[in-house]
Amino acid sequence: MNSEYNTMGPALEQAMSEITNEVVDEAVIEAAAARVWANVVREAGHVALRNCDDFQAQLPEFKAGRLPEARALLVKDHLHECVACRRVYEGRLVAMPVQAAPRKVNYTARWAVAAAVVAAAGLSVWVAYDQNGNRTGHAIVQTVNGTLYEILPTGIQVLNAGQPLPDGIEIRTAKDSDAMLQLKDGSVVELRERSGFSTTQTASDLTIRLERGSVIVQAAKRSSGHLYVNTVDCRVAVTGTVFSVTSGVKGSRVSVVEGEVHVTQDNREKILHPGDQSVTSPNLEPVSVKEDIGWSRNREKLIQQLESLRAGLAQIQMPQLRYSSKLAAQLPASTVFFASIPNLADYLGQTQVVFRRKMAESPELSGWWKGHGADVEPILEKLRAASEYLGDEIVVTGFAGSNGRMQMPVIFAEVKKPGFAEFLKQQHLPLASEERKGMVAFGSAAAVGEFTAHLDGASGGFAGTPFYARIMESYKNGAGLLLCADIAGMGQNQATGGVRYFMAEEKQVDKQMEARASVGFDGPRSGMAAWLANPAPMGALDYISPEATIVTAFVVKSPTTIVNELLTVQQRSPAAAEKALADAQIQTGIDIRKDLADALGGEFSLSLDGPAIPVPSWKLVTEVYDPARIEASLEKFVDATNRDIVKSGGRPVRTAQETVDGRKYYMIAGGDGSPLTEAHYTFADGYMIAAPTRALVSRALQVKTAGTSITHSAAFIALLPRDHYNNFSAVIYQNLGTTLAPLVSLFGGMVPQGRGGHQAADMMQGLSNMKSTMIAAYGEPDRIDVATSGNLMGMSINNLITGNLQNAIPFTQFMGTRERATAFK
Repeated sequence: MNSEYNTMGPALEQAMSEITNEVVDEAVIEAAAARVWANVVREAGHVALRNCDDFQAQLPEFKAGRLPEARALLVKDHLHECVACRRVYEGRLVAMPVQAAPRKVNYTARWAVAAAVVAAAGLSVWVAYDQNGNRTGHAIVQTVNGTLYEILPTGIQVLNAGQPLPDGIEIRTAKDSDAMLQLKDGSVVELRERSGFSTTQTASDLTIRLERGSVIVQAAKRSSGHLYVNTVDCRVAVTGTVFSVTSGVKGSRVSVVEGEVHVTQDNREKILHPGDQSVTSPNLEPVSVKEDIGWSRNREKLIQQLESLRAGLAQIQMPQLRYSSKLAAQLPASTVFFASIPNLADYLGQTQVVFRRKMAESPELSGWWKGHGADVEPILEKLRAASEYLGDEIVVTGFAGSNGRMQMPVIFAEVKKPGFAEFLKQQHLPLASEERKGMVAFGSAAAVGEFTAHLDGASGGFAGTPFYARIMESYKNGAGLLLCADIAGMGQNQATGGVRYFMAEEKQVDKQMEARASVGFDGPRSGMAAWLANPAPMGALDYISPEATIVTAFVVKSPTTIVNELLTVQQRSPAAAEKALADAQIQTGIDIRKDLADALGGEFSLSLDGPAIPVPSWKLVTEVYDPARIEASLEKFVDATNRDIVKSGGRPVRTAQETVDGRKYYMIAGGDGSPLTEAHYTFADGYMIAAPTRALVSRALQVKTAGTSITHSAAFIALLPRDHYNNFSAVIYQNLGTTLAPLVSLFGGMVPQGRGGHQAADMMQGLSNMKSTMIAAYGEPDRIDVATSGNLMGMSINNLITGNLQNAIPFTQFMGTRERATAFK
């Protein structure tokens, strides 16, 4: 090939020169343009394309790749010039404003130029690169680990390795799946599970639109143009670079492995180099670049690249929080309780109240604290006056003595200045105290004696325990008030489903208080706790409006596994569960695992998105991998149900279908005609959207298309916890105050007065003061982390793990209060 090119090179250059320099008569150009235009019109069909409305009507077929080549060229050309239509094409607007008059386009001259370009292109078939030296190859799917989809207007379609990668169509990975993709310019994109993106080409620029999830891009080197990655809130521009981008509910994160990256947000540009990272939201904490690319199948190679370019990456730390503890490593190996309090007057003045409330709210800790720690509360209250004698951190620890029995808690701190023993005497506290190595321990004489024996050793031994390692993870993210317990070591681990550790913390970030908790397991998560998937993008939230008053959304690892385990628990044995599944299939014709569970993607959302009366405006959004199988299963279920209803003399369930604006809607309703038993649903972009009315389903689709979902709501964003997670495993959000306040005002006068009405009046007052709340959960391999704007310690570990959610989640925290409470965000 090279020898042929070298031989024909001069001849080709001469031909190109002659074409370039030739003077062509204007009449010849006009005639050629007319012929080209006539051919284009003939091939494009007879439907005129005069204005934006005409072009927008072609977009669904254009996205699906079904337009004739000539008509597709016209649409593509229009999208290059018309910003408004391009936004509609990208899904950022629902409809266009009415235009005063259609823009006149000189298509004759344009297609004359097009004809010349086509002629020139025919002479350059020998060249594998364009005139700028950029690769113009085919976009293909290199490898797929799991399942890769393209999201079409007509449904979702599986893409396999070796298939061409369509332009302008969203590509999405399923759960537990990833893929390597090659773009037209030679760049390689690694796509994480539950991630979606599309590409568009404009001149010499190639743009990746990251809809959700994470990508790692190895951008091809080019002599002109750029590769762009666009997320909802930032734009990344690169050439010849290795970097990762993650886009989630809480914002975007960009990490650089090699080269230089330009990140633009709100018209401000930031330049990143190897090892640098940028986040777009104050609610999103940076992480190490190593951690950010840890999901990649090529992580070892990427990490080696990173370390060779920029060694010694440090974790980014937040100010005024503690990121290490000199005291923890000195504790005895038998430590089972650890509480760290910053030596600040604001904390110490509230310590007694905080401890009492936290211990009372946690059933697993309250019994132990009543027996061992109650005497510590008055001491903590008086430590405020002792802050000048002690270091920056005060630790309360519980441990087992030499006889194996639990000792009374000991308070432990660094000594900042002498005189602390005299201070204790002045306070008339009957406490023993011992100083060692610039540290002081005080408490009951027996406990301090045991504790001092450990201090006299070379090390307390605690640093080598798994419990210590868990505590240090909390310090890594910055610690405020920290309470940690080894549940098993306390003897409180009966029936807790493998739970070993419980951590709770409160800290101040940006002048607001944040509360978090973590339930740690002695090994991988098991039981119901294992159902929750790792944090992942939640496309279901895109269909929920900012007016929603209750939102629940979660991602599970495997719906099939949940079905199997639920049936096994219900039937009390695997064999009985299999029999129950077989009986259900005989009765309904549905294989629950294959026809339902396997067809679901594992992402669910249920919300109250509209008025609560007279018909609650519920909305169910479920990720669906096989809509046809789901619809067929629902039809079989209705048929089986109706057979039983008819036999018993009841009214059968009603079903209907209708097509509106090219979309098919389905309806299932009870035979009694009540609107409360009616449900409408449709399938779109890999999801099933259901609601009590078709209007509410249509509204959900509009919210998705317009990009105005609850994830863009100021009220929702204000409650997002600050951490390094882009997404959630589960989230509960409520803003019921706006819904209940008018009802409380209306019915408040009906509350009986007098002695018997106080309780009802208090309840009504609590409803009127209800504040917005969010509970976010993050699944990790061996723990579940939870963050909320309420009190986390109120969650019972046992109830959470065994599935008693009514008592596990502290719903009382949703209620308002007459007392002053610490704000969250």
